[in-house]
Parts: sequence; structure tokens; C-alpha cells
Amino acid sequence: MKPIPIQASHAPAHEAAADVHRLGTLSLHHLLLAPHRLAFFAGTLMLVLVSLAWTWALGVPHVGLTVVTTLPPTTAHAFIFAAAYMPLFIAGFMYTAGPRWLQVPAPAAAQLRWPVRLHMTGIALLLVGAAHEPAIAAFGALLLAIAWTAVGVGFAALVRASRAADRLHARCVAAFWMVGITAALLFAAALGTHHLGAASLATWLLLFASVIPITATVAHRVLPFFTSNAVTGVFPWRPNWVLALLLLAVAAFGTLQFAARIGALGARSQACASLALLAPGAIALGALAVRWGLVQSLRSPSQRLLAMLHLAFAWLPLALALACADAALRLAAGESAGLELAPLHALTLGMLGSLLFAMATRIVCGHGGIALVADKPVWRLFWLLQAAVLLRIAAPLSPGGVLPLAAATLWTAVWIAWALRYLPVLLRPAASPRTA
Repeated sequence: MKPIPIQASHAPAHEAAADVHRLGTLSLHHLLLAPHRLAFFAGTLMLVLVSLAWTWALGVPHVGLTVVTTLPPTTAHAFIFAAAYMPLFIAGFMYTAGPRWLQVPAPAAAQLRWPVRLHMTGIALLLVGAAHEPAIAAFGALLLAIAWTAVGVGFAALVRASRAADRLHARCVAAFWMVGITAALLFAAALGTHHLGAASLATWLLLFASVIPITATVAHRVLPFFTSNAVTGVFPWRPNWVLALLLLAVAAFGTLQFAARIGALGARSQACASLALLAPGAIALGALAVRWGLVQSLRSPSQRLLAMLHLAFAWLPLALALACADAALRLAAGESAGLELAPLHALTLGMLGSLLFAMATRIVCGHGGIALVADKPVWRLFWLLQAAVLLRIAAPLSPGGVLPLAAATLWTAVWIAWALRYLPVLLRPAASPRTA
């Protein structure tokens, strides 16, 4: 089975929009036609839900109300945002692209039915428990671990059954997925024992040893391939050492960010380590973004879907560069002069959010028989998403927390608009996938 290539579509934008809204009976039963349908539908609902919840939490203080929670809001926000929707989208991708990579038959969508239900229940319990009772949140995290274990066991079976020559990316995804299960179990145990330090560690493991490494692995596999199929004269270039570079950069960034949160290093040592480790990574990954075709992807409106993928990846070297700028500011003007959470949000909201937007759009269109093209409304939504990220990055400049609220509101609005446009595609009968 060969992957569906992404190519520049020459279909008019109005034709692509008509494709999205083609006639067909809407039914939840159609979610079981393919694994990505069920997982992406649930992932989008969870994304909108947690985005609305966080926007509300940021907004109510501005109208004079006080929010009282049993967990520190930042602890709950960090884990829930990392766990709520990305694992569902990853699971849908694993069960859709994974079999193609591994050259094995694709599993039925019904295999994800109970894991998806358990996941959604777990997130609901986390939201309720964070506000009212840590034990409820701990049980929710335990349900996540059970759901992810079921997904991981199924994917590991595909890897074992494969005789494909190149199984590196699938094996990496499976290994990082197992770390995510461990992180969920640790978070449940931390809440059960009221150990907030362990809860922070669990969140960092989930982000920097599971979700982000999986995303980097997928980018290494698909970005050069997609570009070579869309841009004349560009050949897929993805040596294994580049994957190692990506993963090392993510690990270094995550380790230094966590060390800063727990005060493991002195302020000066922290800043010097960040400059020494992350500056070379920022330069190398910036060069990699150009080598993979960032500039070429921006030259034609017909390649906007590809451009979104490249622009999303460009947030990774930018996040490292922001971490270096933060370190330089702290060395020059003292600890109070830093950029706070700007580098972290550049990586999470910027890279993860933008790659999710681009990849989910591409997969829904490609497997739904819709032209692989980003029309003007989708292109504008993508740039509104970038604006939301920039607003959050600029939060240290904002008095009274206005910019974080603005960023959360815009982020939520973008994903609601995306859901209204593409969720109906997942609820309609399957169409023949397009390869161009």
C-alpha cells in the first residue's frame, strides 16, 4: 500500500470549498468507516472543549469573578492541554499512515471505539477533578493510561507484523507512545499522593518525551516526501541523523525548560546552558527548514497546504531561538527580564498547533475525496492561528493578562471555525481519495 502523495492542486478555490460541503447524509456511523474519522472527530471535540474551558478560566477574573480550583490552574492546564486532543489525533494518524508505512493491512476503525470513549471520559474527569476533587482527576488520568495502552498495543502489533524495510519511524512512534502511557500513570499517582512536583514531571514527560517527539518523527518522515511530490526539482532528503538531531533538540529544550521550572540550575548556569545547547540547534533546524523546501512552498497559492506544513515546522527553530533570546536577556538584565513562557508556547501552540491544523486538514481532505488545496478561508484561518500564537508569546508585555485572554479567545474561535468546516466531512459517506 502506497502513501497518498500531497501535490499542488490546480482546482479553483471555490471548487475546493464546494467539495467540503458536498451533499451526503450526516451520521455518526460514518465515523467507523476509517480510523482517522473517529479519532479526529473526537480529538476536535476535545480540542474545542478544553480551549473553551481555558478561555473561560482566563476570562472570568476580568468580570470580577474568582475561580477556585483544587489543583493549581497552571498544573491542570499544562497536562490537560497536552493530553486532551493531541493523543487522539496521533492515534488516528498512527492507524491511518502507520499501516501504509509498514505495508500491512489497516485496522478497522472499530478497534479505536473503546479507547476513544475511555479517553474522552478521562478528559472530562480531569476537567471536573481539577476544579473540585483531585481524586476524580487522578481517575481520569488512569483512564487515559488504559485508553492509550489499548492504542499502543494495537499499533505495536502492526509493527511486529510488518516486513517493511524501513520501520524506524513507526518504531520511534511506538516507543514515544509508551512514554506517554507512563506519563499518564505518573500523573494519576501524583494526584493521588498530592505530589505536585511529580505531576509537573509527568506533564513534561508527556510533552517532551511523547507528544513532541512523535510530532518531530512524523515531520521527518512526511515533510520531505510531501514537498518532493509537490515541488519540481526537490528530492526527499531525510537521513536518519537528521531525525536524531530533531529529537536531541527537543530533548535539550524540554530538559532546560523543566530545569528552569524546578530551579535545578542557578540563573546564570541555566542561561549559559541554554545558549550553549540551543543556539546551535536553532541554527541547524532553521537551515533544515530551508533545506526541506520552506521557501519553495511559499511561491504559489496552489501550494498553500504544503506551505502551512513548512511554516508550522519553522516554529521549532523559532522556539529554540526565543529560548536563547530569553537566556541572553536574563544574563544582560537579570532574571526579571526574561520572556517567561514565550519559548514554550512557541513550541506547543506554534509548532504543535500549526502542524495539527495543517496535517488534519490534509488528511481529512485527502481521505475524504476533497481537493488537496487550502482555499482562502482555510488560509486565513491558518494565519489567524499564527496571530493567536503571537499574542500568547507577547503576553509578558501585557498588563493585567489581556493578551493571554485575547490569544485564547482567538485560538478557540479558529478551532471552532475549523470544526464547523471539516467535521461534517467526517460524518458523510466516504468518497474516493484524491491523489492530487
